Amino acid sequence: MEMEYKDSNRRGRYIIVIGLVLAIAAGGAAFFLINAAQQSAGQGSLQKAKVVVAARAIPARKPIEPEDVVVREVPLDATNGQGVVSKTSDLVGKVLAVTVLKDQLVTTNLIASSTATTGFSILQPNETVGPDSEAWRAVSLTIPPPQAVGGLLAAGETVDIFVTATVNVPEALVTKGKYYTDRSTKITYQNVLILARSGDFYIVRASVAVAEEISHLQAGGNATFSAVLRPAEDVRTVDASRLGATTNLIITKYGLPIPETYPAGGGAFSTLPPIQPTPTPGTSPSPKP
Repeated sequence: MEMEYKDSNRRGRYIIVIGLVLAIAAGGAAFFLINAAQQSAGQGSLQKAKVVVAARAIPARKPIEPEDVVVREVPLDATNGQGVVSKTSDLVGKVLAVTVLKDQLVTTNLIASSTATTGFSILQPNETVGPDSEAWRAVSLTIPPPQAVGGLLAAGETVDIFVTATVNVPEALVTKGKYYTDRSTKITYQNVLILARSGDFYIVRASVAVAEEISHLQAGGNATFSAVLRPAEDVRTVDASRLGATTNLIITKYGLPIPETYPAGGGAFSTLPPIQPTPTPGTSPSPKP
């Protein structure tokens, strides 16, 4: 009898242990299934949207080409839904500030922009950079107010720029009596956009060739600039082949009187009598004694 009692007791403990193991296994399986279901439901609820991603790695400081980007449907949430772009045409020609890897979202915060520190953009809103596009640069000009429409010029306006330079004529030509050293002025750069202004400094948009010329003239110190305002609607280019001004050309064109030596020959002359005062209108001249 005693032997049977001990066997029953041991068998009962085994049953309890097995029950605990089964309960733990069932709980773990239920937790796994519930967690998997929640993750599946969460992924299924994410909204998919058509966004632009990199079709291949795009290096930094390289204009984006049409083959660099492609539109794909991507699940978006709060972690990746900011700054997305839906059309490749909005990015073509833009320059990336950092390298973008293949299949990475190309978002607006990755685009390099000159407006971040300067407050202006060299390119126009719909202008892109391509192999054949003009190499635009921003260059500064120093123009005092009297030569800049009284200092009233502002960013966003277009101007024509005149260059006044000193023309040094060799002594051999001076002695021949036809040429002499003087200043010469001519309209040089037309339809120039003012990007920004700071005092007498005007930052303008120019091709790299024109920016080079402006930089040289300012460094040489023998040229000054003047700016005249253009109507916003007038984008015509003036034929400057017949333009240009020197003092003698203006004298000849408008018939300005040329000062003569007085008296003739430069000799001594006697003091002239004072000029009689001009009668006031409406009064009669005083009778002579």
